[in-house]
Amino acid sequence: MALLGSQWAETLIELPTLTFHHALLPLSIFSALDGIRVAMAYRQAIEAAADRSLKDGTGVYPARAPWGQSLLSILIMALGGGSSASMLLGMPPSWLGSNVIVPTYALSFFLVQYTVLYDILNNMVPPTVLASVLGTAEASLKAMTIAKLGVDGSRMRFAADTHNGNSEEGLSEPWFAMLLLGVIAGAGGGMWTDLLGLKSHQWTLSTPSFVRFATYDMKTSLLGSFFYAASTSPQFRNVWRGEADTDILAKGGLLETQDAKAMMILVMCTLKLGQQAEPVISRYIGFSLSPTNWINALQTNLATPKKHDGGDGHVAASPSNTDREDSHRPLRRRGRKLDESSEGVESAAEEDEEEEPVKKGPRGGKKTASSRRQVSPSPSPADPPLVRSTRTRKPVRKDL
Repeated sequence: MALLGSQWAETLIELPTLTFHHALLPLSIFSALDGIRVAMAYRQAIEAAADRSLKDGTGVYPARAPWGQSLLSILIMALGGGSSASMLLGMPPSWLGSNVIVPTYALSFFLVQYTVLYDILNNMVPPTVLASVLGTAEASLKAMTIAKLGVDGSRMRFAADTHNGNSEEGLSEPWFAMLLLGVIAGAGGGMWTDLLGLKSHQWTLSTPSFVRFATYDMKTSLLGSFFYAASTSPQFRNVWRGEADTDILAKGGLLETQDAKAMMILVMCTLKLGQQAEPVISRYIGFSLSPTNWINALQTNLATPKKHDGGDGHVAASPSNTDREDSHRPLRRRGRKLDESSEGVESAAEEDEEEEPVKKGPRGGKKTASSRRQVSPSPSPADPPLVRSTRTRKPVRKDL
């Protein structure tokens, strides 16, 4: 079934193979853009590792790794997926027979590392535009690698394998090989980078992160592999339409090969641009569009314990009320002590008035009641009333 016009499909398929000039500079434009992307990512990672080592005190590393180490790291990051899939299929990598692929990535590496191209792209080009252009080139090359090497290469390699079918049921396609090699062809470079620690000054063999969780490149590569394999599979076409034809090789798939490759490019570019636009859209609408974030939020909500009331129907006293009640108790005790001390002062003043109503001053003058020490004023109506003490009054000199 033809989904797109033949002209549109051919144009999309030929885009990753465009060159600057067929005779003067036969270098692939999309390969050069992908090389610039990988070289910029590698340089940023090395500079971040140097700054981190300086802050941690683990050692002083330069902002740039040796050129041989850097070039080999970039080639593994860019071509590691296709090379791994080719080796598993028992075929030589495609870059061995090409005079353009490795020189293109090497030229991109030297331009980013040793010229002002890196500063120009970082300072003069908007980050959104730069990420969109480089991401489109990467997604287009990845789509063609998955389609040609991962899916079609598995079909060609295992087409004559007698273990995949018999004469009664007809040939069955190697779905496991197509999906696995499609993932390796699309995300193999990132796997090697994580396994060997290529984005550091010292390469170390460590446990990669993709064995704990699948990366975004692995997910998109698996989705793209299944889409291309299902759309071009005669066996899937029979299952989809409910037909029982035993000769599955006599008919094509749901889509023609060119249409399927063109749609593959569109799907991979959409997924790549969607990954870059997801944070911006999430900030604009107020919530995340990633299903992974939804699943993590749901797991967090389910793991949070819920508060339940007591089984006897009584609600336990809240800690705030208890603390407030405890905090009032010492204040009340202090209030009683203050009342008792004020009562003692008043009784002593009354006794002094009864004992010596008039006293002589130091110069022989009489001291009137107004010149005596003033007693503290009566409490305001807002203060609590004073409670008379029930203690027995001590005898004074007058009583004796």
